[in-house]
Amino acid sequence: GQPVVLVHGVGSSSVYFGRLVAVLARTRPVVALDLPGFGRSTTPRRPLTVAEHAQVVGALLADRGLDGAVLVGHSMGCQVVAHLLRRSPTAAARAVLLGPTADDRARSALRQGLRLARNAALEPASLLPVQTRSYLACGPRTYLGTVRAMLADRIEESLAHARVPVLLVRGEHDPIVPRRWLAALAAVTPHAAVAEVPGARHVAQWSHPGVVGELCTRGRGGPG
Repeated sequence: GQPVVLVHGVGSSSVYFGRLVAVLARTRPVVALDLPGFGRSTTPRRPLTVAEHAQVVGALLADRGLDGAVLVGHSMGCQVVAHLLRRSPTAAARAVLLGPTADDRARSALRQGLRLARNAALEPASLLPVQTRSYLACGPRTYLGTVRAMLADRIEESLAHARVPVLLVRGEHDPIVPRRWLAALAAVTPHAAVAEVPGARHVAQWSHPGVVGELCTRGRGGPG
C-alpha cells in the first residue's frame, strides 16, 4: 500500500501514534518520526521553527525514497506538513491534517494552554502517561520555544499553496480546533475536504485509531 508518514505535534512524540501505526501497518509501510528535540531524536542547540521542522521532514522523505507518500500531521504537525507542501508541492500524494493548529482566534500561549488543559481532562486516561513522558523528554526549553514558533506560524498561508488533496479532520468534541476554524482552513485550501471523528477530542488517533486509519487510507472525506 501507499506509504504513510506521521508527524506529531508540539510536546508529543511518535509514541502517541502507536495505536494508529498498528492499524495502518496491516496494509502499508508506516513511518512515525520524532521531530528534532522530541521523543528519541537529538535536541538541537535551539528550538526549530515550523519551517525548519518541515525541512527535516522533507529531507527524511528524500532519504527514505518516500516520494508519493501520504503525509499525516497532528496538531502542530499539521503546520509542519503544510509548510512542506508549500515549499515542495510534489513531496506527497496527499495530506491528512488531524486537529490543525493554531486557531486564528486563540493565537496566544494562555488561550492555547487553557484549551489544552480542557482537552486533557476529556481524553482517555490511558493517554495521560504517554503524553506525560513525551513532555518530560522534550523539556521546558524545547517545548516553550516550539510553542512560540507554532503560534507565530500561519498555517492558512501555507495551505493556500497546497497542490495536492488535503483532508482536514477534527474530533467532534475537540476544544482546541473548533469546527469554525476547520471550515476557515478548507475555504483557503485549493483541494480540501473536511471530516469529523465522532466522539473524539483532540488526540483522535489515540482514542479512535480505526476511524482515523480509514481516513488516512481511503483519501478525501466528506463534511463531518
